[in-house]
Amino acid sequence: MPPDVDSRTAILDAAERLFAERGYAATTIKQIGTAAGVNSALLYYYFADKERLYHDVLQRLLGTLMAEGERVFAAARSREEAIRGLVRVQGELMVSKPHVPRLIARELVDHKAAHVSGLMAQLAAGVFKRLCEMIREGQDSGELRDDLDPQFAAVSTIAQVVYFHIARPAVGILLGHGTDGPPEAVARAYTVHAADFAIAALSAQPARAPRKRRKP
Repeated sequence: MPPDVDSRTAILDAAERLFAERGYAATTIKQIGTAAGVNSALLYYYFADKERLYHDVLQRLLGTLMAEGERVFAAARSREEAIRGLVRVQGELMVSKPHVPRLIARELVDHKAAHVSGLMAQLAAGVFKRLCEMIREGQDSGELRDDLDPQFAAVSTIAQVVYFHIARPAVGILLGHGTDGPPEAVARAYTVHAADFAIAALSAQPARAPRKRRKP
């Protein structure tokens, strides 16, 4: 009888946490098995080796983000709703899995995104491309500012929440919460702020009448 799906999920969950905490090189299959509460030999039923397990951890993470992003775009009734939804999806993922930002940072710093280059290409061709197109269409219609590069604007939109969580210890110090970082309620409040900030930055402002100069 094959092992159940819950065992595979437990292994992925444990691996995700350990890879984030210790890094890829310092994490062993035995440690992951112990953390998952399964015999380490069971890992090889699902994953050929540690590298395959690491890839599947990242695949699940980015796959969830892409799927949720696509769902948000499909359901959105306006550009603003789509942008707010995408920022919210990012924020909820980071809050619900506080170790994920460290995992992302380790992959970018330690491996120069080598394990996620293919996944990032999918993200670029999917959710990111749709966000860029949405911004470009908003610029063409006059709804959004036309003096911004759509790709740069898209990067700025999605980078806010990611930076807040990756730089959690520094942000915690800046906001007076210490190196453990801001509490969950503050992180969620920041997600709302990030969406507001993105919308305000992108929105076309009505032309203002020139101010009259004061007479000397």
